[in-house]
Amino acid sequence: MRPSALLISLLGIWLGWALLIAVVAIFIGQTPLLQVVWYCFGAVIIVIAILDALRPGPLNQLTVSRVLPHSLALGVNTEVVLTLTNNLNRPLDIELVEPPSPLLTAGGFPARLSLPPGTSQKLRYQLTPIARGNTTLAGSVLRITSAWRMWQHKWVATNTNEVKVFPNFAPIAHIGQLGLEQHIRQLGVHLAQKRGEGMEFKQLRDFVEGDSMRQVDWKATARHGRPISREYQDERNQDVFFLLDCGRRLRHKQDHLSHFDHALNAILLTAYIAIRQGDGAGFQSFAGPQRWLSPVKGANGINKLLETLYDLTNTTANSDYLQAAQQFVQRHRRRSLVVLVSNVRPEDNDDLISAVQLLAKHHVVTVASLREELLTETLNQPVGNFSEALQYCATHGHTLERKAVGTNLRARGVSLIDTEPQFLHKRLVDEYFRIKRSGRL
Repeated sequence: MRPSALLISLLGIWLGWALLIAVVAIFIGQTPLLQVVWYCFGAVIIVIAILDALRPGPLNQLTVSRVLPHSLALGVNTEVVLTLTNNLNRPLDIELVEPPSPLLTAGGFPARLSLPPGTSQKLRYQLTPIARGNTTLAGSVLRITSAWRMWQHKWVATNTNEVKVFPNFAPIAHIGQLGLEQHIRQLGVHLAQKRGEGMEFKQLRDFVEGDSMRQVDWKATARHGRPISREYQDERNQDVFFLLDCGRRLRHKQDHLSHFDHALNAILLTAYIAIRQGDGAGFQSFAGPQRWLSPVKGANGINKLLETLYDLTNTTANSDYLQAAQQFVQRHRRRSLVVLVSNVRPEDNDDLISAVQLLAKHHVVTVASLREELLTETLNQPVGNFSEALQYCATHGHTLERKAVGTNLRARGVSLIDTEPQFLHKRLVDEYFRIKRSGRL
């Protein structure tokens, strides 16, 4: 409970009156009548304030309910609806705030509203997740003005909500609405048609120019009296594994998302597309929290993947690529597409080469390396002084060393995606289809 603005104002007037009486006493003399009125005014204020403080009323008859999704997406604004119902027999003036949470920010508070007796009112606001994981949104905190408006009583509602903050899965939901092929076209991924060896039979169709003679189905041709070809589709039931670096390499933050969050979003999107293609998607983290998920398929596969990685955090640990590769080959033997996601630095060259050589013995390996936008910005800026020239040369040298690591990887049959974080999802999807349609799996 705290004094209201009205009570503070009345006490201010009362103290100001006392100062006036003192000034008058100095220049004119004592004014007993003025002093008596002052004492009476003060006594009235104190009595009213005490009585008002002792009669807050049954505040538990005020109900507050909160409606929001159980699962939220990182960085995506979500509307929350608070419903307040006044079951008391007097009107209520309320000042309301939502409790702080390390994973969530709420806009538009404090909120002020008036509730006549026996009425309800809805309050809408935007809740924005700023980090992934599990959190509890505690009860709303209300300050309710007393009946005579002398005090504000603090009351905490019981509307507690358990919330999970997932990576931004809006692109996945968008795929479900548009259809897979349409969304892939929107990403800018070009799907080259391929028919022939190494593909599964899909359907029979009329022969078209460019079909090989091996595609002709002679029995169907004789039956229909015109050339009929077999059409094939990409092979299914293949595995795609994502090895995610949870160490210090992906801690750099860009806009409101870290490189680590960009990597998680790209992995989710690519995994969803792979599952929709009939493949399995698996996951392993290293250099931090150790998570493992064997390849999942079907309609519920992406949900299992989300549950596995939604609360992953990256640490300040060093990235041991060789150890991660050893753990993977011990757990998974079947030939798969293995995508290692990190930020490859020149000093990682020896450890990374050893790791990809171990993986490449039985798997098709792709390394996805996220680079900082600052590198490109520095190289594109004009050089105006000696300090900028030194910065340019250092950045250029670092870039050349990164390219040398990529050259070493490609020489060993490993593809490299070196991209800025915001383009990783497109590049991963593109690489997935490129490898899948090449027949290397």
